[in-house]
Amino acid sequence: MKTSALIGVLVVGLAGIGVFYLSTTPLQAPSPGGNWVACTADAMQCPDGSYVGRTGPDCEFVCPTASSTSSGIKGTVMAGPTCPVERDPPDPQCADKPIQTNIWISSKINPQQVIATASSDTEGAFQVSLPPGEYVIQAGSSGVPYPRCNDTSATVGPAGYTAVTVSCDTGIR
Repeated sequence: MKTSALIGVLVVGLAGIGVFYLSTTPLQAPSPGGNWVACTADAMQCPDGSYVGRTGPDCEFVCPTASSTSSGIKGTVMAGPTCPVERDPPDPQCADKPIQTNIWISSKINPQQVIATASSDTEGAFQVSLPPGEYVIQAGSSGVPYPRCNDTSATVGPAGYTAVTVSCDTGIR
């Protein structure tokens, strides 16, 4: 009886370790050989001040360079409502306002792995150089429930910056 209980505990323990490993290790797209690659979820600060995560089949850090900075995302973070009661016609004093906050950018295929960070300025503006691809922009401050910002998708082409507006809810009702 004790042996079967010990085997049961070992099986459950190994299964728990496997689930923990798979839930904390992001998977990259298959390498050219068709195998999945697991990269660690660490980050590196690039010379331009942005942060990047490991990416690609070799789990490399890829910082924006002079040749790859011709594309990316630029945007504005706006928060609203700013007044407790909406009026008809709308009061211009109650329009959404720009906010200064943190920005996290992830690949759309792996939104849990942040590949670049930035901060919006006092006018809500931010800009991040990125290679072409599909991205998800998240904004907000850690540990603060409001404003609560919506995830925003953006597709970056081979040249130019994709303009986005990140909308945040102030919680005012």
